[in-house]
Amino acid sequence: MRCPLVLLLLLLFSSSAFAVPALLVERLNHDFGEIVQGAETTHTYRFQNAGDQVLEISRLRSSCGCTAAFLTTRRLAPGVIGELQLTFNSRGFRGAVQKTVTFETNDPDHSTVTFSLRGKVKAELFLQPQRINWGTVKRGTPLAAEIEIVNDSLQTITLQAPEVTSSGIEADLFPLVIAPGKRAKLNVSAEFPADKKRLAGYIVINTDFPNLTQLKVPVSARLSHK
Repeated sequence: MRCPLVLLLLLLFSSSAFAVPALLVERLNHDFGEIVQGAETTHTYRFQNAGDQVLEISRLRSSCGCTAAFLTTRRLAPGVIGELQLTFNSRGFRGAVQKTVTFETNDPDHSTVTFSLRGKVKAELFLQPQRINWGTVKRGTPLAAEIEIVNDSLQTITLQAPEVTSSGIEADLFPLVIAPGKRAKLNVSAEFPADKKRLAGYIVINTDFPNLTQLKVPVSARLSHK
């Protein structure tokens, strides 16, 4: 009687020793195509525990605060299907984008899994260029620049007069009303504040465009030591 009992115990021990969770993912990447700046896009990724032990998910991390992640569960029994929902907010983005979300599991073959969400964001109201950086300049060098505000939407957009966050920056904007397909010009000049070797601030322009209610222009320069 001992041999069958020992054999049964060995089989039970062997089966439990090799019992592991196994993550099976339907798809890791999703291309959402093109969306308008300011819009949100959501995609749901499906995965299953194809193993014979509970699959545990931990340390859910997003590459950007613009991408929200929601898990239906963090513990999946064998055979159970779970979902990861990602929502990307395109406000402030333009052109090609790629965002990722990563989580860790107790599957020995897939301890870390990364899901990717990519596509293009079409800006309908944007700055050209997006920032002003005069770099390192000598004292007395004139600091002046021009930025265009492009209305690529189908509606007329009204801009508010520009506000600055640094006393050394001045900005003038014309016109304040931009028809579809037209542009406004932002003329910027600056001086280094007294006893300061660094100029830094923002030009803020509020708009009535619902997809982008505020434009911000970073402005910077450094004073040469020579």
